Amino acid sequence: MGTIRTKESLGRSLGFFQTFAIGTGTMIGAGIFVLPGLAISAAGPAAILSFLLGGIISMATAISMAELATGMPKAGGSYYFISRAMGAAFGAVIGLGAWLALVFKGSFALIGLADYLFVLVPIPIMLTAVVAGLLLLFINYRGARSSGSLQNLIVIFLLVILAVFIIKGTFMFETDKFTPFMPFGYSSIFATTGLIFISYLGITQLAAISEEVKDPSKNLPRAMIASVGVVTLIYVGVMVVVSGTLTLEESLNTFTPLVDVSVIMAGDVGKLMIIIAGLLATLSTANAAILSSSRFPFAMGRDALIPKWFVRIHEKHDTPYNAIVVTGFVMLLLLFLFNVEQLAKLGGTFNLLIFILINASVIILRHRSLEEYKPVFRDPFFPVTQIFGIVFCLALLPSMGTLSIVFSMFVIVIGLSWYQFYGRKKAFPKYDIFDILENNIHPAPPKDSSKIKILVPIANPRHETDLLYLADNLGDQIIGLNVIKVPQQTGLSDAREAFHDKRMAIDGILRGKFEQFPIIVGHEREYIIAYDHSIHNSILEQAELGHVDFIIMGWHEVNRFHPSIGTVAHKVLSSAKNNIIVLNGYLPDKIKRIVVAYNGKANSVYGLYLAKRLSKSTGAQLHLVRIIKPDTDDDTKTLLLNELEEIRNDSSVFGMEVHLIEGVSSESAIFAFLNEDDLLIIGDSSKRFKISLIGDLPYVLTKGYKGPVLIIKKHKPFSSEGLNNMLLKKLNKLNLRVRREK
Repeated sequence: MGTIRTKESLGRSLGFFQTFAIGTGTMIGAGIFVLPGLAISAAGPAAILSFLLGGIISMATAISMAELATGMPKAGGSYYFISRAMGAAFGAVIGLGAWLALVFKGSFALIGLADYLFVLVPIPIMLTAVVAGLLLLFINYRGARSSGSLQNLIVIFLLVILAVFIIKGTFMFETDKFTPFMPFGYSSIFATTGLIFISYLGITQLAAISEEVKDPSKNLPRAMIASVGVVTLIYVGVMVVVSGTLTLEESLNTFTPLVDVSVIMAGDVGKLMIIIAGLLATLSTANAAILSSSRFPFAMGRDALIPKWFVRIHEKHDTPYNAIVVTGFVMLLLLFLFNVEQLAKLGGTFNLLIFILINASVIILRHRSLEEYKPVFRDPFFPVTQIFGIVFCLALLPSMGTLSIVFSMFVIVIGLSWYQFYGRKKAFPKYDIFDILENNIHPAPPKDSSKIKILVPIANPRHETDLLYLADNLGDQIIGLNVIKVPQQTGLSDAREAFHDKRMAIDGILRGKFEQFPIIVGHEREYIIAYDHSIHNSILEQAELGHVDFIIMGWHEVNRFHPSIGTVAHKVLSSAKNNIIVLNGYLPDKIKRIVVAYNGKANSVYGLYLAKRLSKSTGAQLHLVRIIKPDTDDDTKTLLLNELEEIRNDSSVFGMEVHLIEGVSSESAIFAFLNEDDLLIIGDSSKRFKISLIGDLPYVLTKGYKGPVLIIKKHKPFSSEGLNNMLLKKLNKLNLRVRREK
């Protein structure tokens, strides 16, 4: 019997028009049926330019969104793109922000719906909004098919009605009503663009359903660009008709300016048609907001950023029912907390932040490698499109008002705090924005055949034997560096001549120690004598000039392991642009057992790699230890055990043993495992920005263990050390320039 292959696939049910309808239907809503009055009151007829500017900015972002959506067509849309381009912390913030943006727009649309119904039937505004919200919540709870069919019918009707409105209106408006065109100055155009920007939020809905679109490489870009283009033309056309038909005073005194214009156009029939259109448009916006915004908590739950409760799928309706219910009820709650203008500005502010990060994500992903990012559509105008979108969105933010800015900052703090205390250890993706910028998302493991070059600063003969021994066994090329510190009053050339004359005795001892190495045949060596006013400057300079893989240093006979500010060790650790190995204590005559404290992070992975090299060259037994908490769940234990077994099966090392140990305290568990004279290798803390130069766990282990400890500290350009290195370079250049001028 032949082998039966099992294959899974996702159903794609949305074609071009359905996708276009969702984007268009979400944008053509309360934004154009309610905001024209508010916009004209803020900018006069120049509000036409505000809608046009909003459309141009949205078009730039739509192009960026199209590239991202064809590169990563996943549910979650902007949340998914930004979290993959910038890491889980940004994902937590933007997931919450994007969800709130749509929820605010949904609430805004419900108010607009109630306003239009009130013109027809004087039912209390809040009652109408709440009932409509509950109805839409029920429809989406039952499933996307019914809501999607409703969306298509609404969009067709809206396009027809608004097209008739614009065409008929162009033969009616009076040009003198456009004067004065800009009664409140140029700045009012920009401020009004911020007010109406919520109208263009629908483009993010398309990205949120990208994994359900047929032939996404063609339909997604076309639908996104067409949606923004059509909506912008309609917005501008409607604003031209309203501004040319109503006086400024008439526009200020109505919440439904399109109704007033339609009465002038066609009496009661025109009034009824535009009211129906307004009801359907606002209903469409609120419906699409629930349909798409429920997917953000669903996507975040899939990435373990929020509890799995949000990811539950209804057994009968196959919908993320909990996410939909929460979205719907928050939308209703906002009706009681904010007025129409506040809802518009709050939603618009989150929209701007999303647009900024969407455009930035394209720039980042174009210059960094992400395996899953393979866009079929690529912006032909990159990066001009993205820079335009980012600059104009940033420029619009101040116009959104204090409430919007403060509320947005509050959401950002909440998102980051939630990530820190809930999702940091388990959320996906595991990398952050700095890993992306360093192009270190999937670092290639060092190969055993790699050539390693090591710099050993030589200062004290008693210390250097161990350091040179380690360098010989860990690397393939040793650079010994003896720095002669020269007083500021003496020129470096003069000092070099004086040294040659005196042949200082200390150098003879240091050179003698160095010449004992390498012991291993085939290893290269180089001895450098440097003259400098600063010892640490020479170490950093020679490390950079020599393109060394790491610097190996020793700490001995000090009262505390954390180096004091101002010492050479402190300056090298805080400023080196290289990996660093720090030895505390003295090596035994023969290294018999090497213990690696492993946690799977970059520093301990590199520590394991170096431990393998040391084990092979010295014959020492290698033990890999991972400490877990006693309450660790079985799934996590199994995952970690499989990882350790995979490491143990590495054929390049003979006799490696792996240990998964439960312990309340990592320090106590490691101490209990160590024997006297074991060499302990531990990666430094993986915290990127920190005050202490050595992490807490390495510090405690080094102070509490009498044997030798090697601490591995990989260089990260975007870190405290990286920034210090950059500042140090600037200062060195400045000092050099000052000396030359003197």
